[in-house]
Amino acid sequence: MMRRISQLACFVLPTVLLAGPVSCSRTDQRIPDVAPIGTQELYQPFVGGTGLPEKMLDRLPYRLAPGDVLEIIYQVRNIVTDSPYTLKIEDIIKVRFPYQEKFDQKVTVQGDGNIRCLMLGQVRAAGRTAGDLEEQLRRAYSRYIKEPEITVVVEAANVKITELKKAITTAPRGQSRLVPIKPDGTIDLPYIGEAMVAGKTVHESKLLLDSRYREEDLEEIEVTVQTLEFAPRRVYVMGEVWSPGVIETNRPLTLAHAIIAQGGPTPRANRSKILLVRREFLPVPEALVFDLEQLLHSRKPTEFGSMPPGSDWRWDPYLADGDIIWVPPTAMAVANDWIDQFFTRGVRSVLPYSGVVGLNFGYGIREAPSTVRTKLIGPPNINTQLGP
Repeated sequence: MMRRISQLACFVLPTVLLAGPVSCSRTDQRIPDVAPIGTQELYQPFVGGTGLPEKMLDRLPYRLAPGDVLEIIYQVRNIVTDSPYTLKIEDIIKVRFPYQEKFDQKVTVQGDGNIRCLMLGQVRAAGRTAGDLEEQLRRAYSRYIKEPEITVVVEAANVKITELKKAITTAPRGQSRLVPIKPDGTIDLPYIGEAMVAGKTVHESKLLLDSRYREEDLEEIEVTVQTLEFAPRRVYVMGEVWSPGVIETNRPLTLAHAIIAQGGPTPRANRSKILLVRREFLPVPEALVFDLEQLLHSRKPTEFGSMPPGSDWRWDPYLADGDIIWVPPTAMAVANDWIDQFFTRGVRSVLPYSGVVGLNFGYGIREAPSTVRTKLIGPPNINTQLGP
């Protein structure tokens, strides 16, 4: 009973404006679904009808950016198949002649997939099995040797994988490599060279690297991509905000967040026509006009009274690296600036205070003699709308 009285006092006592400050502590911090009796004008409940999105609904997947540091972890899979082993580039082969040992030779599969044999010259080997190569060599050597017997022995297989292990293995990290994403968005890795990963998710980057290693005849190689360091995202805010400048952050940031971080819009700001320009290395930059005024002041009727529609805030866009935000002035502010530049700093600086032919800009305009004609130059149309 005492707890109910103390909870009721937290809501009722402030409404009657007690002389002294009131301090209440609640054991449960859950916001009630309905307002307590007698405090409707001071308290608006949090209700499900506002249409707020789910917690993870607008969490965009992180896309890699120049300056991020990746760790590429290599795994070598032992693939067991019923298919016979096919020769690969850099494999070492022994060609043996059991009855003509003087023709025995040891060859390496060259980069073009061929081997160079005695008397035959170039013979295609990559992509073929040892048995296929034996039959091919028997037919070729039958022109020089009667009924040749040939045995092909693979002395060193998957040499590229062995060399790759040597290139990537380090004492502190094992079979992995740290690679920064260069300003052009690429990374450099053994055998595949440059790979474009900027703008891709970690999973998309893994699939890309696996496919590139398969193209290099390294199906056994599988990589894991981890992001160790995140490059700061830079957003540029200018115009009618209290602190225009650059924002550096590695956290998700929306357009409204950026404006608030710079002190918010000034009284001169046109909050209905905020411009967002996004380049992201696009051939043609993207742009949109954002209406912050509508988000701040829009309301919808509910059973609890007028409530802000939280679902509208899903249109507050997340920012990308290099985004430019321009908060324009209102038409009235532009007109005031024109008057200040033309009259206060322009005409008044040439014809100060006392003026000429009876003009007094310090205390108003006196009637000019009839022999002098004056021309009033006014400001531009203050109803001119900004933006597209």
